[in-house]
Amino acid sequence: MNNCIPDSEYFERVKRLQKAMAEMDLDAVLCYANACTYQNVRYLSNYWPLFETGGVLIPREGPPKVLIGGEAPGFAARTAFGLENVRVCADFGHAHGIPRWVGVRYYDFRELFEECTNGKGVRRLGISDYSITPVAMYEHLKEAILPGGEILRVEMMLLDLRMNKSQHEIAMIREGCRINELVFEDLLNNVHPDMTEVEAEGLITASIYQHGGEGANFPVFVFAGEHSKNAMGRNTHEKLGKNRMIYVNFGTQFGGYGSSYGRPFLFGKMTSEMKKHLDFMYDLHKRVLYEWARPGVLSGDVYDKFCSWFEDHGYGLPPASASHGIGVFEGEPPTFRKDMKYVLKPGMTISGDHYFRTEEYGFRIEDVYLIGEHENEVFTTSHWNEYLEL
Repeated sequence: MNNCIPDSEYFERVKRLQKAMAEMDLDAVLCYANACTYQNVRYLSNYWPLFETGGVLIPREGPPKVLIGGEAPGFAARTAFGLENVRVCADFGHAHGIPRWVGVRYYDFRELFEECTNGKGVRRLGISDYSITPVAMYEHLKEAILPGGEILRVEMMLLDLRMNKSQHEIAMIREGCRINELVFEDLLNNVHPDMTEVEAEGLITASIYQHGGEGANFPVFVFAGEHSKNAMGRNTHEKLGKNRMIYVNFGTQFGGYGSSYGRPFLFGKMTSEMKKHLDFMYDLHKRVLYEWARPGVLSGDVYDKFCSWFEDHGYGLPPASASHGIGVFEGEPPTFRKDMKYVLKPGMTISGDHYFRTEEYGFRIEDVYLIGEHENEVFTTSHWNEYLEL
């Protein structure tokens, strides 16, 4: 399968953003990225920095500028907008204080702002990644805008654009989910109780690459025994062992888009209590994915039903949320928590991320689904309602 979004879609995304910018009277929007948190930059340009940081500057009219450090022009030239729209800026290098590359033309923000506004300069600047924008860069931005200008946070503007997926985006996510099921089968065929959590993580990661993924879109979880009581964490060098609840949670990144898949298993025989808890969670999981998360419903109302189901069965409040959006980032809006007012719509891709915990163990069941006009499409259903005893 072709693992990329067509260039035409990036141009269309920029146009949609520019329309929203005009409504807010913004002269430009700056998105910032590093190797870990790159979602808005990749969404708008397909640029994904490594070592250096990167960005994309979107003017109210005209093509965006992909902003990079001095080492990456050839890499950045492969984006949808070509080398003619790549600009090297000192703020996007490895770190401040590292010498500039010889023979490379560097731009400062004032020059970039004048270029993208036909010499007028930027009065109102939106930044979409405020929480990770370096302080030094923010100071340079303040110096570069026009006197009396202002910088505004526009995270929700980008998140609103990203929530409803195109057919190309859905195809990337669906393929990542298909790979997830293959990866889990590889794990079941090769994992053993003397293997450590870290070693099992290695099996999963290698399998993702072998089946065509870009890698894991979030750290792989392989949690055994007491460790399984953690909803998140880092894998250890502890052996998986026998007669201990184990759960894995991972996602293949494909074409810039994430996915997620979670299943519990055990070496030996599950207790009747374990089976009871698995039956409870699979029943709840299906209700969320097929019945409760439907078009026109508020995400917070789904969470309320989720909580009531836990409480009505004597388990108290759930230890985690009912679902979350998934796209270029593994956990993005719509968010399913109390009082959240996101209206679910066809074309939204959601991760049904459901975690259960007792005093002795925990486990996660997770599958990605698409909100459909008439019915939802669940991308992965392998091993549902199975007691995976290896």
